[in-house]
Amino acid sequence: MRFDESTRTRFRAHIMTRGLELATLLAQVLAGKRPPSAEALLAAKPWKRPEDVLRMALDQVERRRELLDADDDRFGRCDVCGVDVGELALGEMPWADRCAEHAPKAVP
Repeated sequence: MRFDESTRTRFRAHIMTRGLELATLLAQVLAGKRPPSAEALLAAKPWKRPEDVLRMALDQVERRRELLDADDDRFGRCDVCGVDVGELALGEMPWADRCAEHAPKAVP
């Protein structure tokens, strides 16, 4: 086990909160609204439909939760190179699936 139980519990709670936020935003977008809280996420991929961007983000969060719940060693590692993302970064964003080197860069 890479993380102790209290750390795993904290990560899971944060992942579940993020999943709920994304599901709520997706429901609002599907209802014809474009909540201000979704703008930064949607701006990252302006060529995609808002609901597709939110579904992709929700899928990412769900995949990370599944890995964490299965105590899979891939949780907390970069999907590209396999390097450990780091507990500090996971504390901020436990659904991270890329290291800093492979994370998508913000468009100026």
